[in-house]
Amino acid sequence: MSQERDSNPVLAAIRNERGLATKLGNKLGITRSAVWMWRRVPPEHARIVAKFMKLHPHEVRPDLYPPLRRKGSFRIAASHR
Repeated sequence: MSQERDSNPVLAAIRNERGLATKLGNKLGITRSAVWMWRRVPPEHARIVAKFMKLHPHEVRPDLYPPLRRKGSFRIAASHR
C-alpha cells in the first residue's frame, strides 16, 4: 500500500478492519475493490461513509464540510458588529 493511501485516517481505518471495506461497499452499492481504490472518499459518498463510520462529514472530507462548532460558540454577522 502506498504512503499516500495511508495518510487518510478514515480510509486507513476502513482498510485495516477486516471486512469493513466489503460492508461499506455493500452499503454504497459498489465493490470492495472500488473502495480500496479510493485516494479520498468521493464527494457523492462522503455523508454515507461518515454515517457508516459514526463520524462527522468534516472528518471524512474536511475540504467539503466545515468543522462542527462547539456548543455556546457563535458567529457575529458583519451587519451586527
